[in-house]
Amino acid sequence: MEYVPPDPTQIEAKPEALDFWARTLETDPDKIRRAVKKVGPMLEKVKQELGIAGV
Repeated sequence: MEYVPPDPTQIEAKPEALDFWARTLETDPDKIRRAVKKVGPMLEKVKQELGIAGV
Protein backbone atom coordinates (compact mmCIF):
# COMPACT_ATOMS: atom_id res chain seq x y z
CA MET A 1 0.00 0.00 0.00
CA GLU A 2 1.17 3.50 -0.87
CA TYR A 3 2.07 5.72 2.09
CA VAL A 4 -0.12 8.79 2.48
CA PRO A 5 0.87 11.33 5.13
CA PRO A 6 -1.92 11.68 7.74
CA ASP A 7 -1.00 15.36 8.00
CA PRO A 8 0.57 16.75 4.81
CA THR A 9 2.12 19.67 6.75
CA GLN A 10 4.21 17.35 8.96
CA ILE A 11 6.86 14.71 8.30
CA GLU A 12 6.60 11.57 10.40
CA ALA A 13 9.90 9.99 11.45
CA LYS A 14 8.92 6.58 10.02
CA PRO A 15 10.81 4.85 7.19
CA GLU A 16 7.81 4.85 4.85
CA ALA A 17 7.19 8.52 5.58
CA LEU A 18 10.84 9.43 4.99
CA ASP A 19 10.78 7.49 1.69
CA PHE A 20 7.58 9.27 0.64
CA TRP A 21 9.01 12.71 1.41
CA ALA A 22 12.35 11.82 -0.17
CA ARG A 23 10.49 11.12 -3.42
CA THR A 24 8.24 14.16 -3.03
CA LEU A 25 11.09 16.57 -2.25
CA GLU A 26 13.56 14.77 -4.53
CA THR A 27 16.20 14.44 -1.83
CA ASP A 28 17.82 11.82 0.36
CA PRO A 29 15.76 10.24 3.20
CA ASP A 30 18.74 10.61 5.57
CA LYS A 31 18.86 14.37 4.92
CA ILE A 32 15.16 14.59 5.68
CA ARG A 33 15.54 12.58 8.89
CA ARG A 34 18.40 14.82 10.07
CA ALA A 35 16.42 17.95 9.23
CA VAL A 36 13.38 16.64 11.15
CA LYS A 37 15.62 15.90 14.15
CA LYS A 38 17.07 19.39 13.98
CA VAL A 39 14.04 21.61 13.25
CA GLY A 40 11.07 19.36 14.02
CA PRO A 41 8.40 17.70 11.85
CA MET A 42 6.83 20.77 10.23
CA LEU A 43 7.21 20.47 6.45
CA GLU A 44 7.90 24.18 5.91
CA LYS A 45 10.73 24.23 8.46
CA VAL A 46 12.25 21.05 7.03
CA LYS A 47 12.12 22.50 3.52
CA GLN A 48 13.82 25.69 4.76
CA GLU A 49 16.49 23.61 6.50
CA LEU A 50 17.10 21.67 3.26
CA GLY A 51 17.07 24.82 1.15
CA ILE A 52 13.99 23.75 -0.79
CA ALA A 53 11.49 26.41 -1.81
CA GLY A 54 7.77 25.72 -2.29
CA VAL A 55 6.83 22.24 -3.47
